[in-house]
Amino acid sequence: MILRPPAQPLSDAGIVVRLPRDRDLDALVRYGDDADVRETIWVPIPTPCSQAQAAERLAEFGEGWQQENRFGPALIVADAHTDAMTGIVFLRPRKRESVELSYGVAAAHRNRGIATAAVSLFARWCLDELAAVRVELRIGPPNLASQRVAAKAGFTQEGIVRSQLAATGDSYEDFLFTLR
Repeated sequence: MILRPPAQPLSDAGIVVRLPRDRDLDALVRYGDDADVRETIWVPIPTPCSQAQAAERLAEFGEGWQQENRFGPALIVADAHTDAMTGIVFLRPRKRESVELSYGVAAAHRNRGIATAAVSLFARWCLDELAAVRVELRIGPPNLASQRVAAKAGFTQEGIVRSQLAATGDSYEDFLFTLR
């Protein structure tokens, strides 16, 4: 599967899912200051996050579309009216033409349907434009909010997957949700 970014931003009435831009810098710094992000193992944003670190991450998120790197491809979730960053979505190729999405929405923007809209838009794009056979979400059992996002976005829970943290070797189990 060839990974290429959307030719145009993905959007609905409330959000835009687009490539990272320099103007996302301050929002990414604030995102890194979110206490919840510190507790989230997949979000590759330092906490706290300096301006220099945020600039480095934004560059790496964009470069993930051109070459393999430690984060892979990423898109920014932004408000459709102001273009201000509200979250981020990551893409990871999986076996057999599948892709995995992971995402986060900044605390100040949660509980507004932003995650569901972003996951729905990006997953549909992956199926239609990247020709992915399926899109996966791997969600920790305690993360009820993301389980609700998966259900509202049309994903089906298929089972449990065992994953391992490369940095520590620790393993954990996630629920596997898929969309075909």
